[in-house]
Amino acid sequence: MIPCFSTLPRTLRAAAGAALLVVGASHGAFAATPSTTPTTSTTSAPTAKAADSAVKHVSGGRYGDVAMTRPDGAIRGFAVLFSAGPHWNAADQTRADALAQHGALVVGVDTARYASNLGAIKNESCHKLYSDAEALSHQLERQQGSTEYFAPIAIGSGEGALIAQRMLSQSPANTMAGAVTLDPSTKPLDARFAPCPADPTLSRGKGLPGFFEQGVTASQADAAKVAPASNGAAPRVFAANLSDADKLATLTAPHLRAQTESEEDVSDLPLIELPAAHPTDMLAVVISGDGGWRDLDKTIAEALQKQGISVVGWDALRYFWSEKPPAQTSHDLARVLNTYAARWHAKHIALVGYSFGADVMPFAYNRLPDALRAKVSYMSLLGFAPDADFQIRVTGWLGMPASDKALKVRPELAKVPPSIVQCVYGEDEKDTLCPALANTGIDLVKTNGSHHFDGDYNALAAKIIEGWKKEIAVRG
Repeated sequence: MIPCFSTLPRTLRAAAGAALLVVGASHGAFAATPSTTPTTSTTSAPTAKAADSAVKHVSGGRYGDVAMTRPDGAIRGFAVLFSAGPHWNAADQTRADALAQHGALVVGVDTARYASNLGAIKNESCHKLYSDAEALSHQLERQQGSTEYFAPIAIGSGEGALIAQRMLSQSPANTMAGAVTLDPSTKPLDARFAPCPADPTLSRGKGLPGFFEQGVTASQADAAKVAPASNGAAPRVFAANLSDADKLATLTAPHLRAQTESEEDVSDLPLIELPAAHPTDMLAVVISGDGGWRDLDKTIAEALQKQGISVVGWDALRYFWSEKPPAQTSHDLARVLNTYAARWHAKHIALVGYSFGADVMPFAYNRLPDALRAKVSYMSLLGFAPDADFQIRVTGWLGMPASDKALKVRPELAKVPPSIVQCVYGEDEKDTLCPALANTGIDLVKTNGSHHFDGDYNALAAKIIEGWKKEIAVRG
């Protein structure tokens, strides 16, 4: 398995992929495609309405060339739409146009070409289909200037519906937003797609890792005989005289939305609530690495939750998709702390950051109001680096150094009381600041391994709790 780039040492990320759209941005690999970015193509592109200036043909990695349809206004979601028949045609473009009218940035995939490209890959026994969508979403949303990151929605009818559902079912949590299917084929999925089973080492929670909407047409299924979807919800039955474009738009539109900020409401922030079943008076805020809320950070948070600590997870990929300077990051952190300390009756607060999330943490802490900063009794920095960027950079996943805007973290860390700081690093990690912090009063924790540590996240969570409780006891 190729691990999520956020779990690789920054200096080794280039080894995980030679070019974007050649290797998936998290799991799985693309077939060799010469493009390093999606570019306008003049050959082999799916047929689209030539008069529609919002449609461009771009390189899509293992999908081959795809038809990209951009909404007129702000992007409110990212959709991968598979052709209803073997090849992309004008009817498929009509479906893409309907989704774009609701704010989706749509990638139209020629299903037969995708199957052919996958079938030509000889070094994979199975395929992580979701990684193709995820890598393309990272690149195109950055290229198209989306102000926030939207995880992909897989959409299809016929065989495309089977692909969309399998993509979602194999996906790690917080990777695919969901799937929308219409009139799924009753034939088996083309064997060339060969979806891998879900990775059992990744925590996925209960049910599917995203929403699942299924629609059927009345002429094709008796409403009383339609089987419930795999998430237990009954499929929506549509009248036969409604166009497929309208059916797909109806199923998808509720999941295309923009967020607005409110001081009293933190729903605009990409947060994951993990309240403890038997809560203590301890609250941890965990900011993820640049791969999002899906692997090490998610698993450690769940381990803390099991120990009676309520956790607020913070998805760095989505939050820092557009630049958030230290002052704004701290302002939003204050909103989170005020909201959840009151909601969950917490007296003791810990800030935990992994990789990207660790790098920005001291900046956010130092800019909190004095009274709120005093409530933070611990800060655990996992995979802590010398520089902090405040925007996710697509090229950063390929081993690029910190950007010109990156800020040095050591002067900022020097402002934090050393007794509340824990710095965790792997003995093989080359780009960590932790060893340089010896004899400063900061608690250094060395593990086996590198940026992914030794893989024993429960033990790592125990180390965090142990250090945190010691500091709480000192404070009285």
